Amino acid sequence: MGCFGSKDKLSKEDMDFLKSHTRYDEATIKEWYKGFKQDCPNGRLTPAKFVDMYKMFFPSGNAEEFCDHVFRTFDMDKNGYIDFKEFLLAIDVTSSGTPEEKLKWAFRMYDVDGNGVIDMQEMTKIVQLRECV
Repeated sequence: MGCFGSKDKLSKEDMDFLKSHTRYDEATIKEWYKGFKQDCPNGRLTPAKFVDMYKMFFPSGNAEEFCDHVFRTFDMDKNGYIDFKEFLLAIDVTSSGTPEEKLKWAFRMYDVDGNGVIDMQEMTKIVQLRECV
């Protein structure tokens, strides 16, 4: 996905990528980027920050373990943090994606070991976590 580091604005290449891979226009992408940089000045959303943000929206329940699974699906390059590209792609799919795109995203979340199959143990684990959140 690539790290944005501490850049104050998106490069033309990054903007073009996001315009062609999301449903957002340039102005909307810039707004999302501005907010992302306020929350993550170094351009990296860490697992701990992700849990803190999630708890703001869902204050009751145990969000940590559930967030681990959501974070894992957002962190597409598996480098331990979510950069702006990963963040915006995830927001786009989860908020505006087609039913098929949302289903594929949910499948990746439930397929904890990434083997392309959701077994009973994986399904049970995620369903139990969702009940706690």
